[in-house]
Amino acid sequence: MTVNVTILGDSRTFDTYFTNSNYATRYGYEKTFPHVWRKMALVDAPGEYDVVHIPDHFRGGTVQNNIVRLALTNPAVVVILDGIWDTLIGKKHFLEYAEQRQQALSAKTGESLESYYDPSTLSRLFVAGELSISPQNFAHRARRIISYFRRRQRQIIWMTLPVPPRAFVGSNYHAGDYQPNVNWDECLSAVNDAVVPVVAAYGGAVLDMTVEMNALGGANQAFIDQWHFTPAFHAHLAKALHHQASLLIPSAPGAAHVSHNYMLGSPDSPKSDDVILYEGEPIDELEAFSRLVPRQIMVYPSEFGPIDNPRGNDRVEFESQALR
Repeated sequence: MTVNVTILGDSRTFDTYFTNSNYATRYGYEKTFPHVWRKMALVDAPGEYDVVHIPDHFRGGTVQNNIVRLALTNPAVVVILDGIWDTLIGKKHFLEYAEQRQQALSAKTGESLESYYDPSTLSRLFVAGELSISPQNFAHRARRIISYFRRRQRQIIWMTLPVPPRAFVGSNYHAGDYQPNVNWDECLSAVNDAVVPVVAAYGGAVLDMTVEMNALGGANQAFIDQWHFTPAFHAHLAKALHHQASLLIPSAPGAAHVSHNYMLGSPDSPKSDDVILYEGEPIDELEAFSRLVPRQIMVYPSEFGPIDNPRGNDRVEFESQALR
């Protein structure tokens, strides 16, 4: 049975909007790791697995949308590459923080708060979870996707945020004309530190992108700007992912596994001992998840209702460099 490995990837997997006249390197989709990887899978392991690419970010408003899109492919392995936009802090985030602090202080003491914008302070506030975007919030959203598919006995490969050396940050920021915070490396590391333990708790696999970046020769070899990949890095990642997926595919649920009936809702309530109905709180689900055996899945009662696929403006907009 051929199974799907499905990638949920942000613009680094390939999105044409990033290209402009400032780029010395341009390439098409055929150079990206999803395309190169799919060719490897079809040639090196014909009939074993296929690679499906869903190009999108996940945000607070789109996590459920992305679960729906991933589930429709019935993936044996879900590969996630995301998080860059959730590290791009700017002056507006500091102003939001200062306004909230001022309101809280005024309500309590009637005093005023003198606030001064400082990039170093901003990164410290981000790491501490004090801003409207934070490593903790990102990890919470990541957990929802990871949980959904791991509870259905599907594998996860989480691609971390590569952390370039501080000297590289700000050297080349063509994408969106956005120059990252001077301490952006701290923000990237904080997101990785928040998400990787979640992946590990659910038994997922991690591809350490900083290790892969350095294996290729560093940031200058891996990136065409602050975060989009060179063709060489795409090719390198395709090989690494092909190897990792090949180790996970043998544990994919077989054609008769109960999970195939519960990838996206179900017309009936569970009638099988292999479907564990969990009615507790999400924060406590890991204990119940750890008791599952390979033939079993764990679902929430709410997952038997209408499909949750919210509509609306689900994109987050960030300020341009001119507004910073």
